[in-house]
Order: sequence, then C-alpha cells, then structure tokens
Amino acid sequence: MQSVSYYLEQSEKVERLSGLITDKLAKDGLTKMAQDYGDIAEDLQSGAIEIRDREQMPQLVHQR
Repeated sequence: MQSVSYYLEQSEKVERLSGLITDKLAKDGLTKMAQDYGDIAEDLQSGAIEIRDREQMPQLVHQR
C-alpha cells in the first residue's frame, strides 16, 4: 500500500481529469475514483487502515 500523500495526489489528479471530460458516464466514473482515493487517504490518516509491507501479507507472496 502507498503513503497518504500518494492517495491524495491521485485523488487530485483524477479530479482534475474529470473536469476535462464531457462524457457523463466517464466523468461520473472518474469522480467516484477520485472519491475512493480520497477515502483511502482519509482512512490511512485516521488509522482506520494501516500500511503493510508485501512480506507481511502472505496472500500476496508469489509461490514458486
């Protein structure tokens, strides 16, 4: 998982991009994506979720 600043930056980028789109469906999707990034950043800041290294998540470790 990335840092709080990463998710805030992504939220801002996607929000700016949605301002350039005229297609309603695409705009709505980008607006939702921006909100999701913002929600993740907020959860990280509040401690509702935590950042873990991949090594601490055995379900993500590739088995050979």
